[in-house]
Amino acid sequence: MDTVADVGIFYRCATVTIAVSSFDWGQKMGAFVGHRHIPHTQARMNFRFAHGDAMKEMVAFQKHFEVFSHKHPLSRSFSLVDAAPEDEKERRGFFRYLDRLKHVGSNVKGLDGHAAVVAALKKNLESKTPLPVHFTYHVEPRGSLKVKISTSKPLAYSDVRYMTISFPSLREG
Repeated sequence: MDTVADVGIFYRCATVTIAVSSFDWGQKMGAFVGHRHIPHTQARMNFRFAHGDAMKEMVAFQKHFEVFSHKHPLSRSFSLVDAAPEDEKERRGFFRYLDRLKHVGSNVKGLDGHAAVVAALKKNLESKTPLPVHFTYHVEPRGSLKVKISTSKPLAYSDVRYMTISFPSLREG
């Protein structure tokens, strides 16, 4: 996927209502982060974990400060590496969204969405050959809310392999 397509997917995710029979998620995802801030937030996340110097910086942060670990909530980790909206109200909403990932599944056996993201980032940043990370969003039309972690070549203009973390569109409750 190219960057323009990612922004389009992310924006559409923010406006979709997902029905989950066993849990009422409340308002649309836009209640977490305002629609106009969503593409910028995704770009900030991808910029902080991009191929090259940005990724080297993340590896150094992890080595020296263990930014991503079970000791810290994901919201604190993203705040520390400045991968969140600039606007204070939007930051609080984004952090609520990240905390809500504790209530969704993942494609990592035995881990909820929050724990899966923390574990994947920790393992990747501490590996001998860390991959840059590409963050994206998806809609689960059947209500199966899961964080999806994989490796891929998400950028049409690049042959670089990334760890891809795809967040589900959630509603705030």
